[in-house]
Amino acid sequence: MESKTILIVEDEKIIAEDIKNTLLKFKYKIPEIISSGEKAIQKAKELKPDLILMDIMIEGKMNGIEAARQIYRDLEIPIVFLTAFADDNILEQAAESSPFGYLIKPFEDRELRATIEMAFYKFKMELALRKNRNFLLKVIDTVPNNIFVKDKIGKYLMVNDSVAELYNTTPKNMIGKTDRELIKRSKIKNEDIENIIKDDLNVIAGKKRVLIPEESLTLDNGKKIWFQTTKVPLDSPDVPEVLLGVSVDITALKNSYNRLQELMEETVNGLVSAVEKRDPYTAGHQRRVSLLANAIANKMNLEQSQADGLRIAAIVHDIGIIYVPSEILSKPGKLTHSEFELVKTHSQAGFEILSTINFPWPIAEIVLQHQERLNGSGYPNGLKGDDIVIEAQIIAVADVVEAIASHRPYRPSLGIDFALKEIDSQKRILFNEKVVNTCLNLFKNKEFAFPDSK
Repeated sequence: MESKTILIVEDEKIIAEDIKNTLLKFKYKIPEIISSGEKAIQKAKELKPDLILMDIMIEGKMNGIEAARQIYRDLEIPIVFLTAFADDNILEQAAESSPFGYLIKPFEDRELRATIEMAFYKFKMELALRKNRNFLLKVIDTVPNNIFVKDKIGKYLMVNDSVAELYNTTPKNMIGKTDRELIKRSKIKNEDIENIIKDDLNVIAGKKRVLIPEESLTLDNGKKIWFQTTKVPLDSPDVPEVLLGVSVDITALKNSYNRLQELMEETVNGLVSAVEKRDPYTAGHQRRVSLLANAIANKMNLEQSQADGLRIAAIVHDIGIIYVPSEILSKPGKLTHSEFELVKTHSQAGFEILSTINFPWPIAEIVLQHQERLNGSGYPNGLKGDDIVIEAQIIAVADVVEAIASHRPYRPSLGIDFALKEIDSQKRILFNEKVVNTCLNLFKNKEFAFPDSK
């Protein structure tokens, strides 16, 4: 592994040389020793080191905290502070500059190395989290619905592109502002702001979800747009008392239920595509499961409303996998216990995502239960028998058949015959007997085949 480069910023030469020799012993690269904050910023730009050891009290007009703040803001280089002072004021100032470590002189060699390695790990994790956050924001921006988060005084904490477009601005420019501040320069001519504020406060104070079936706003061109909005309270570790809002444009759907279903499915398919891009090995998995589940439902003569809900739920049954790191999804070997436990959270995560959308069917509940099993051995809640909704029992069978019959990163396809034998051996134990028999007959009578079957 290539050695990491560390820039030392320390104005006491003896201490600086001692640190340098210690780091060289640990195989780090030390390009230079700097003695002032101004030079530290200049050299950081030139050398772009992997990490900077920054003394807080150094030469020049700029102390180490100020230099570190500017370096991390502009260059995103992790900083570890060195200081002989440990008073509360200095610690507080240092913490505000987002350091990745803090060492009080004098320190031992092993303490220095441990702090540096922890800083590298912390920085790596922060980049990964930021990457995942940016990915999720891109997913949210692909959804044609308006998605936003507000605090208790109505300031926007997060919005997607659809919301920003209505306000004739960018998501970044909306952060920290209220509807009253934004509406003046927006495309919106008329909006019932007072009722919006009232609804927001009711959601946060009441700690319960609120559905607003219809609300309208008028654009500056005179066009009236109708929305159906769901608002739910959220617990945020950073900002207490916030709400998440999802507004669906129902203008074209007001008198067309069929069109409503089409747009809903487009949104669902967009979410599915986003998940599949993260896990190419299961690309199309949810769609194939939906096809088989729908065929089973039709053969079992489920009511049309149930069948429609089942089809949508099957398309998004693994949507919660978006919270599972991609390296786990594509891992070629066997998962560790902790990795598998993380994968098992996808049912609950899917429920939380989908419960914010006002489907005309219990989609979120079906997705939550699709890994439950008749004998109570499933997850996340260990439900048994008829406590599991029939839609989830159908998806469970279709999911297992498709998964076994398809290629996975940890094994090749085991074939459809093997898949059918597996569900047959587990009927009345893990799976609903009627669902299994219906599935078996579909394949036996050649009434169903996966699209990519040869």
